[in-house]
Amino acid sequence: MTVGERIFFLLKEKKMTQVEFSRRTGIATTTISDWRKKNTNPGSEKIMLICAALDVSPEYLLTGVCEDSVRGKNMDYMVIPKGTEERLLLELFNDMPWLERAHLLEYARKLSKKNPDRDHTKEMTKSMKKIAEFCDVEVYMNEDFSGSPSVDINYLDDDVYGHIDLISGRISGNFSRYVLPVIEAWYQEHKDILVSMWKNHKIDLVPAWE
Repeated sequence: MTVGERIFFLLKEKKMTQVEFSRRTGIATTTISDWRKKNTNPGSEKIMLICAALDVSPEYLLTGVCEDSVRGKNMDYMVIPKGTEERLLLELFNDMPWLERAHLLEYARKLSKKNPDRDHTKEMTKSMKKIAEFCDVEVYMNEDFSGSPSVDINYLDDDVYGHIDLISGRISGNFSRYVLPVIEAWYQEHKDILVSMWKNHKIDLVPAWE
């Protein structure tokens, strides 16, 4: 059985139409039809896309070796399209020395930890718009402009959430003594811009600040 024949066998087995297969792989339906009409096989650059769409390993698609055999066991594959942020992140990670990789993984694990602040932030951002980011600090403003004039603060490195009252300048949140002065300095420099946004009900990005 050729690769092309195996593809059509799998399509029939999975009751998947050529249109659906085309949608999942991005391969034109005319190209798929040609594999059968002209008895040809797909190019090597499309193998991983096809495997992901049909949920089989490249070994099975190319050779017919069953995935539950010794040679095909415990295989795991992921197709990441070029030009995506995920692909860029993976390429950057692969180019890093092992120590930098370890630091990046630890930082990613810290960001992914769930706590009440983080969960609240996820709910909050549905009606909030990020207006600034500096020194691992994200700043959000309520698009509904409800409540008293304020912005929400999320410090990514320590995963701490808080607020700034735009009128009094009071900062709430369990920020460290190293981070709090940075937030205060940022607020003092941008207070007029923030108050103007709230007053005019118009949100814009705050200019970059270091």
